[in-house]
Amino acid sequence: MTTGTNTTTQVRAALERRFGHRAGRGRGDELDRMNRHAVLGGGKLLRPLVLLEFGAACGTPAAPLLGAAEAVEVLHSASLVHDDIIDGDDLRRGRPALHRAYGTERALVTGDALFFMAFSALTGCVRAGVPAEAVVRACAMVADTGEEISRGVLRELALSGDWELPPGEGLRMAGQKTGALLALAAGIGVVLGGGDAPRLTAATAYGHALGIAFQLRDDLLPWTTTEAVAGKPAASDLRNRRAAMPLLLAWQYATPAERARLTALTADAPLLTDDELLAGASPVLHRTDALARTRELARAHATAAKYALTGGFPPCPHRDRLLALADWSLSRES
Repeated sequence: MTTGTNTTTQVRAALERRFGHRAGRGRGDELDRMNRHAVLGGGKLLRPLVLLEFGAACGTPAAPLLGAAEAVEVLHSASLVHDDIIDGDDLRRGRPALHRAYGTERALVTGDALFFMAFSALTGCVRAGVPAEAVVRACAMVADTGEEISRGVLRELALSGDWELPPGEGLRMAGQKTGALLALAAGIGVVLGGGDAPRLTAATAYGHALGIAFQLRDDLLPWTTTEAVAGKPAASDLRNRRAAMPLLLAWQYATPAERARLTALTADAPLLTDDELLAGASPVLHRTDALARTRELARAHATAAKYALTGGFPPCPHRDRLLALADWSLSRES
């Protein structure tokens, strides 16, 4: 991703100041080390970028909003720590997941600590000159979104193993998780940037739709790229019978024999490698056009994101970068 290079550089520098060895405590204690592992692992900084671009589109430069940009990345990192524990995944961003590197108990504590640290980063915007009332409003938005995401995760857990779900239910879960956090980032950018209610509506609609497009593309990665490139276990969704869109669509259009094949594969999952699982399921996904159908859904949501953006914001370089980000969401391979 080339859009917003200078912005992401600023965010990386801010995160390094907060979590890196230069934070003033040398190598730090155990929690410091685990925080660094979770946050400084080479993420794409998509959420901070969205927040800062919307802030700039409302007339506020990046500098006073960097604390908020840190906050949404820390929230995202904390959610990934917990997701990896739930899914039992070994890799995150191409290296051992936090719970594999330090143990489940310590990873749980670190994830909890990061959620609290996100609020600390966000309230730092007051010291940078952002009106306190706007920061309080942003804090409330974080709390509300955290509850929504938690409900989405619980719903995903309750429905795991059920590929009879209509695809619309999969989209709903993607909206509660990935869509909600990107909508939060976009909305905070507007609120802290001084934007009005119509711009907030447009920004959150953009973030929600882009988040779904992004999640759908993420669901495709096991089938379109290598584990080394994706940076996470290739067959995690298949092993856990998650409601990933390619699997929901494959099941919907599969024959009884193909459904039996998928069921047998997941039953044998503990005995199979990721490559064996993917190779066994791949013919079903291709025969049912599940991958192409997922791509079309991703394209539709990226288009919806762009429509919301152009309807709420006049032309400017920041809008252009956000439009380019929606296009990039469809072509990403990691």
